[in-house]
Amino acid sequence: MSDPVKSTALYWKIFAALIVCTIITVGQAKVVHLDHTVNLVIGLVIACTKGTLVALFFMHLKYEKRYFYPVVLFPLALVLVIIFANIPDVANGGLFGHTTEAVELKGPGGH
Repeated sequence: MSDPVKSTALYWKIFAALIVCTIITVGQAKVVHLDHTVNLVIGLVIACTKGTLVALFFMHLKYEKRYFYPVVLFPLALVLVIIFANIPDVANGGLFGHTTEAVELKGPGGH
């Protein structure tokens, strides 16, 4: 299969976009005025954007046949379900549904 992109200019533009997204990610992580959950969602959106750019252009998925998309989109959908299913636990510091009371252990005689 021949490469449909004849110029490296597109690759340099995508590389620059990835660098900009990385700088934005680092900058938004240092913003202390945002809630932890908001920071997490922004970080996930930027990471998904960067992953999409890499998959489409550097892995040449943009130029594949249409039958190839379900092979890529199905695992991606499963990963997104797992990630977003964990957001409530991460947002609450991992204490969601757990008690913080200490459990007292007693010896064999109940002493």
